[in-house]
Amino acid sequence: MTPFREEQRFALWVTCLSALTALAALIVPPVATWLAKDASAIPVLIPVELFVAALMLLPFNLLFITTEVNEKEVVVTFGRWFPVYRKRIQLQNISETRAVYYRPIWDAGGWGIRWGCFEGKRCSYLNARGDRGVFLLHGPETRLIIGSQEPEQLADAIRRAAGRHQ
Repeated sequence: MTPFREEQRFALWVTCLSALTALAALIVPPVATWLAKDASAIPVLIPVELFVAALMLLPFNLLFITTEVNEKEVVVTFGRWFPVYRKRIQLQNISETRAVYYRPIWDAGGWGIRWGCFEGKRCSYLNARGDRGVFLLHGPETRLIIGSQEPEQLADAIRRAAGRHQ
């Protein structure tokens, strides 16, 4: 049983920018070949275009983050169809849990898998959008903020699963 599961997508403008970049990467080479009237490039262009098309799925896979809390751990995964990055934090190692506001650009340099400062100390960030998250202190002074659209519910789920009421 999973006491908490949240799926988040990056902001719409990020998805649109990725789509436009992918479209340009697919359209520009054939158009350039056509304008140059270079038919000899077509046999080389087809496999390159197929490779680029397959490669363009990677950003769309990465623009998705899942946060789960189960009986033993908190798991944050980047990747919709196949995981590209996964962070597991054992509940027994968590000493502090609280919902927080943070400044993604100022504190972490943006969204994604980031490192920066929070409250004057080094902190890692796993976030997709917004300025809310759950601060975790785990291990020997390791700080992490997990971005969430439902930070209070995520913090409560972590506390319940850990058997603590902080």
